[in-house]
Amino acid sequence: MIFAHVVSGQGAKPRNFLLKAYARREVSLLKVLFRLLHSPLMRNRLVSSAVYLAVVRPMAGYGITGTPLAPRDLEEFVEGLEPSRFAVGPCRCRKAHGTCDHAMETDIYIKSGVDIWLGLFPDEYREITAGEVLEICRRSHSEGMAQILYSHLDIVSSDNYFVICNCCADGCLPLLSLAFYGAESYPFNSGPSRAFVEYDRCEGCRTCVEVCPFQARYLKDGKSRILDCKGCGLCATNCPHRATMMV
Repeated sequence: MIFAHVVSGQGAKPRNFLLKAYARREVSLLKVLFRLLHSPLMRNRLVSSAVYLAVVRPMAGYGITGTPLAPRDLEEFVEGLEPSRFAVGPCRCRKAHGTCDHAMETDIYIKSGVDIWLGLFPDEYREITAGEVLEICRRSHSEGMAQILYSHLDIVSSDNYFVICNCCADGCLPLLSLAFYGAESYPFNSGPSRAFVEYDRCEGCRTCVEVCPFQARYLKDGKSRILDCKGCGLCATNCPHRATMMV
């Protein structure tokens, strides 16, 4: 256990070396994954299974793992980081495939990610305040994006976060991978909050189903039902009848 902390802890040199190596190749890797997900070859079950087992599952489960946060949870997390440094720059997924119309400057690096991304890409990233972090996230959330904390080599520590991404279902490679392989197959951690439905208020309008990027909502008997909620809070924010809340 001690050895694992030395190798993969937040300030561990081996982890920082690997994270820097990933940062250098991130856009290229995401570009390849995007092309694979949209390739006719992936209609073949053997090919898609091979890609999942060799690339998608190891990367999402052990390499770069996401934890969605509802707005209140995100504010508490950012406030808990102060005093700290933050850096913002272009979304690596949108830069990789260039097919999404959402704002580009939405990747917010924290902890060890700040020095790595600022050092490697000084022309793309700039330091910002905690207030600016929350403003970017609030705006992105209002546009239908989920705020997801990503950790690196989260093997023995739950504190290996390095970036807050503002992810959209039509451009984020982790969410596109989830849509392709299904929520039961693509690993995401669950945030601290869960959606709760007041059925007396629910009108079965399907808004929550449409905005959920994790395939965790469906209708039954005219009411919204919840599967494995990951805690992003988009359903609660967008419910026109205020039938969903985060608890």
